Amino acid sequence: MNTRLTLRAILHCPGDVFRDIAISSDAHLEDLHHAIVSAYAIEEGQMASFYTTDDQWTQLDEIPVIAMDPNGRGAMKDHPLSSILGSNGQRLIFIYDFLAMWTFMVEFVRSDEGAQEQAQVVLSYGDRPAEAPDPEFAGEGGLAYADEDEEEEDEYGFDEEDLEGYTSDAW
Repeated sequence: MNTRLTLRAILHCPGDVFRDIAISSDAHLEDLHHAIVSAYAIEEGQMASFYTTDDQWTQLDEIPVIAMDPNGRGAMKDHPLSSILGSNGQRLIFIYDFLAMWTFMVEFVRSDEGAQEQAQVVLSYGDRPAEAPDPEFAGEGGLAYADEDEEEEDEYGFDEEDLEGYTSDAW
């Protein structure tokens, strides 16, 4: 018998906005990609990628719609949901439209016995904003970026420590 997965796609934005999507465990990441875009009523046809994560939502390996790197993890169609989002603790980041940067945190909720012909939204909470939220939003449960803790450098590559003791009169 087929298994139905319930996956939660949380929009990375201020406030709580998420959709629970029921989808067949036989489906692939590409099917989930289309289900998320449909669930949030976002215009189809943009490039997108899923990213593996650790338990702190740190963005790791990319899984694109179309694989262009022969040494990469392959395309979305190469990854069945049952192997990548089929059990507790499994999660991905989904980024849709690299100009607008719609960013979602996707996680496993549960699995049930039963057929699931088409992906469908089984729970919808919160309203999608008209435009993609600022990707730099670092709210609760926010995404971790590699350079988040690094000191800012000025446009010439100097950080605050390099410039310590210098004043505009010293130039």
